[in-house]
Amino acid sequence: MNFREYKSRRPNRILYDTITIYSETFGYIRLVKDQIFAKTFAGQVYQPCRMEIADSPQSSTPVITSTVKFSRLATDFKQQLKQWKAFDRIVPIQFTYQRFDASDMNAPLKPWTLFVSDISLDASDVTVSLTIKNPLNANIGMLYNVEEFPGLQNA
Repeated sequence: MNFREYKSRRPNRILYDTITIYSETFGYIRLVKDQIFAKTFAGQVYQPCRMEIADSPQSSTPVITSTVKFSRLATDFKQQLKQWKAFDRIVPIQFTYQRFDASDMNAPLKPWTLFVSDISLDASDVTVSLTIKNPLNANIGMLYNVEEFPGLQNA
């Protein structure tokens, strides 16, 4: 059996792509790709959203980087990012991508979790760059202590 025959015989079910955004500051934001009404997957309600998900260019390796473009959500993202300030920025924002099959909407087919490395906003759209490495661990200088730097002690 070739690929064309296989595709013609397999069940025609809908696959739902979902994104869960999590931060301790603003909690969970759950979005489902290209739907009109809210959907419930694994007991959680996902709001409809237009988005484009670009996977990592590697084919046989796990997802290392990704890009997600959200249409017409720039003002909503700005409002959420305004809450992420001061000491809340020590904890990164996590994106979890899950794909659900219409035959079993309680178990995801393809879950992966990445960290936000960059967010760019224009007048209406938001592009989020994701990476497997926690960006808050990169480029961190040594912490100063008074044993190594006695000039920091207050007399």
